[in-house]
Amino acid sequence: MRLEVFGQGRKALRFGDQKFNLQDGKSKVDIMAVAKTPTPGSADLCLLAAVPLDEVIAQLKKQNVPVETGPVMRTGARFPIRSVYIRDPDGNLIEISERAG
Repeated sequence: MRLEVFGQGRKALRFGDQKFNLQDGKSKVDIMAVAKTPTPGSADLCLLAAVPLDEVIAQLKKQNVPVETGPVMRTGARFPIRSVYIRDPDGNLIEISERAG
């Protein structure tokens, strides 16, 4: 795992094709892309799915897990991604993605 700085000074912990975007509690970023109550040191998880994103979406729907946003195109750790966003029970943001293209 290594520290990565991106955008306007945002930080993430990156390992392979995965990354955890860190919050400092002060940054003004796309409200869609953060926990409901960001606190210093909290993280937004961005994970690549092992199956196509449409299968993930179907499974989420089957389990009555609401998709907050998506699918949308985003910038991933190493390549463009197509993502959906859900919330865990604590309100943290979980981004589930597939490689775009």
